[in-house]
Amino acid sequence: MGIYGGSIRVITAALMITGTTVGIGILGLPVKTGIAGVVPSIIATFFVWAVMLTTGWVIARDVMVEGGGIDYHSFVRRRLGLVGTAITVPAYLVLLYGIIAAHLGAGGQVLSSISGNVLTPAAGIAVFFVFSTATALTGLRLVERINSVLLTGLFLVFVLIIITSLRGADPVRFLHMDWNFLVSTVPIIVCAQAYQIIIPAVCRTLDHEPRLVMRALVVGTLIPCVLNILWILAVVGALPLVGQYSLLETLMAGEPATIPLAAVLHSPIMGTLSLAFSIIVLFTSYVLQSTAIIGYFEDILPLEPGRSRWMWSIGLAFLPPLVVVFIYPALFLKALDIIGGISIIFLFGIIPGIIMFRDHRAQDRSIILPLLLLLSSFILFAIEVAQETGLLRIAPEVEYWPVGK
Repeated sequence: MGIYGGSIRVITAALMITGTTVGIGILGLPVKTGIAGVVPSIIATFFVWAVMLTTGWVIARDVMVEGGGIDYHSFVRRRLGLVGTAITVPAYLVLLYGIIAAHLGAGGQVLSSISGNVLTPAAGIAVFFVFSTATALTGLRLVERINSVLLTGLFLVFVLIIITSLRGADPVRFLHMDWNFLVSTVPIIVCAQAYQIIIPAVCRTLDHEPRLVMRALVVGTLIPCVLNILWILAVVGALPLVGQYSLLETLMAGEPATIPLAAVLHSPIMGTLSLAFSIIVLFTSYVLQSTAIIGYFEDILPLEPGRSRWMWSIGLAFLPPLVVVFIYPALFLKALDIIGGISIIFLFGIIPGIIMFRDHRAQDRSIILPLLLLLSSFILFAIEVAQETGLLRIAPEVEYWPVGK
């Protein structure tokens, strides 16, 4: 196909990765990272990028060796057997339910803000759920057709928001650093850089050519990594740490960063675009993720294919997270913590690390890299579990930050 054809395919595959990565994680990213500080967060972002790139390559190698249709569960079953499959299923369910709950929680909060609080967050959740789920069940083909248009518009609005926010940024806010709180930001940074689910499609697009796949992984993950850093700079520069419309207030409310950002941009048009950006991200991501989740339950349910299995799959996919989000509507940031700190780190950090360690030992290669990967993944996983169970409490240090700054 030649160098030109290969480059086009790599760019196409890289954009598939970027499109998968830029999702709900980016809406909550600046809130916790801003409280930890710009410098610590940038260091953590590049660290997570390197880890996610490494684990992505571990999965991609197996997909290329298999050469056919293989998903994550096939990958785990082939490498770790039934025991490996059994231990990943609970983490995968937490991931799926966490994704739905995070979308619903954020969707309710954004619609409430768009309506000027005429809609309560619970009412916003109901509106978002009915409209988006109906689209997922009946209008996926339409969404796929306009997906490129939505993504293009999303990118343009995103860039415009970043430029506007950076123009009015207060550079003093970039000096704040809370290294103790940094570990609490890692789960949401992980969530904002997860892409591994798209790896089989990337390998097929590039005809399972290792050199091209590696290029696509590097480029496709580096683009959102840079975008995340620019987004952190834009939001942290625009929002105060404490006070009204602050990062700390947003953290306590469990809201996406775009809600307070819309209030402080001092432009009705930019405020509207900020909220529109949120709802488009949530809608497109929810529709595509919901379809995948329904398909997952259809695959594992021991029922004959047909309407009955489809209906059961819909119920299992939506009812549990819907009940949870109505009980606890402000769970957006908490859901992202659980998704990133527990499910993604376990599925796409610890599991690939174990496989990499076994491969290096079998090939008499140095085990330093897989040990470092495993150790860092285990530590982050353990810290998040400890925080979620109340064994560890990490609070932001904000007492020295002047109000209004």
